[in-house]
Amino acid sequence: MGRTALPEPRRIAGMAGLACLPVLVWLSWIPKDWELRTGTVGQLEHLVAYAGTAGLLGLGFPRLPAWRLGLALTLLAGILEVGQIWVPGRTAQAIDFAASAGGALLGLAVARTVAGRRIAAGSRA
Repeated sequence: MGRTALPEPRRIAGMAGLACLPVLVWLSWIPKDWELRTGTVGQLEHLVAYAGTAGLLGLGFPRLPAWRLGLALTLLAGILEVGQIWVPGRTAQAIDFAASAGGALLGLAVARTVAGRRIAAGSRA
């Protein structure tokens, strides 16, 4: 009986990061009436959502330069924030954009640091 090989962690991280992208769009552009909030400051929600997405993408796609991933996520954050102007009950705020972009950069920095340590540890083995 053959075993089915499980996907490697890097591939899982990449798929999870890609799956986060439409979730970011959905959560950014749903009407205010549909929102379910965590109870914390909205900017912290933005920071965590983008840091998690960026971290997964950074781990999942290590060959893509971090600056490209960061730029893409920052552009996405800007587009989604401006798009809220046309969503009922939502407003576009520079502080939310800054939290999202900052979260993306933080997530990428952590992912690349973790990946770099794994590579360094593997070369010593």
